[in-house]
Amino acid sequence: MEYKKIVNKNYNLHLIKTDKFKKTMIRINFKSKVNKIDLIKRKLISEILLEANLIYNTKRLLAIKTEDLYNLSIYDNCTISGNALVCSFIASFLNDKYSEEGLFNEAVRFLCDVIFKPKVEDEKFDSKAFELAKKRMREELDSIKENPNAYLSEQAYKIMGKNTSLEISSFESYDIIDSIDNHDLYLSYLSFLKSDIVDIFVIGNIDFKEVENIIRQEFSINDRKAKDINHYIEFKRVKTRFRIEKEEIDNNQSLLFLGYKTKDLTNYELQYVLPVYSYILGGGPDSRLFKNVREKHSLCYSISSQIRQVSNIMFITAGINSKDYKKALSLIKTEVDNINKGMFDDSDINKAKLTYVTAYKEIKDSLNSILNNYTNHEYLDTDLIEDKEKNIMKVTKKDIMNVIPKIYPDLVYFLEGTKKHEED
Repeated sequence: MEYKKIVNKNYNLHLIKTDKFKKTMIRINFKSKVNKIDLIKRKLISEILLEANLIYNTKRLLAIKTEDLYNLSIYDNCTISGNALVCSFIASFLNDKYSEEGLFNEAVRFLCDVIFKPKVEDEKFDSKAFELAKKRMREELDSIKENPNAYLSEQAYKIMGKNTSLEISSFESYDIIDSIDNHDLYLSYLSFLKSDIVDIFVIGNIDFKEVENIIRQEFSINDRKAKDINHYIEFKRVKTRFRIEKEEIDNNQSLLFLGYKTKDLTNYELQYVLPVYSYILGGGPDSRLFKNVREKHSLCYSISSQIRQVSNIMFITAGINSKDYKKALSLIKTEVDNINKGMFDDSDINKAKLTYVTAYKEIKDSLNSILNNYTNHEYLDTDLIEDKEKNIMKVTKKDIMNVIPKIYPDLVYFLEGTKKHEED
């Protein structure tokens, strides 16, 4: 793979050349500092832009055009990345070699038409598309709220991340959706085109100079290039013991969440040492939590340990019966304490390393995964695939023991299932 970054006045262009795939993928990212209202607005705008525009003024005409472009796939994604809000417009399509000459140019033009030529009248989006976007967002929030695991995570992050972007909860967005005015939303659209940081990623069997020229011709934007954003959430204060929060939910199963904050980790520790520690604790069927809490004591339906690197958080989640809450919590804490005392060996570390190396290799089999790797490299200063494979193998038991004092217990959140027919 070859990589080239071109910094222009109005956008950064990232070019990745690989001949492994028949398709080419373009991702255009608009990035700003996150806040709740902008998150809702950006999601609505993305929905509207993909519904219809001035050239393809119905969903059907948009679909016909994608078929003409050899079944080009186009979609959007708005997500919170630590302190940043990143809204992406993505197109995936056949390389000219497997379709026809000029398809790349046509695909870029089509993607730019979707972004820059909305269906607008009197400085308002098309009313039908506007109301449909609101309806879909309400339905999306309903589906999230009905998912106990999603609800647990959002509520726990909100408590742990007071005064940070972790406080932004989807479940409190209904009133915001209802209050957004069509004209105001259109003005917000014009604002983000002008002020957001823009990154364009292109991956495939491409010619760098040709792609650079086409993007320059088709991508018309005049933003003022905002100051870059540090994605990472950093905690100035940390606790040394858990606080406990409980809530009831109308569900058969109860859910238990143990949240930990990390502080002052080096880039190497955050990328490699903490993931190995988390994997040994609860990353798979050989992990301590799985073996001792799930299998040996049969106290949970599921259990795992995970990390959110950009948020400097590690957390353990378990699906349990409500009557087993105290025993499950005690056993989980015991397993954490055992590892923190050094009760693990090189075989545990090697299993974790092998799992991650396998996962890194699988990244190379997907255009989207490779693109994500380069995006994270740009935004989060994480290593590229080849360096990841080398560096994960360097992790030692000493490294892990040095990281343990930088992991701080913060929150126990118990979502108690209250249905009477809960399984024993």
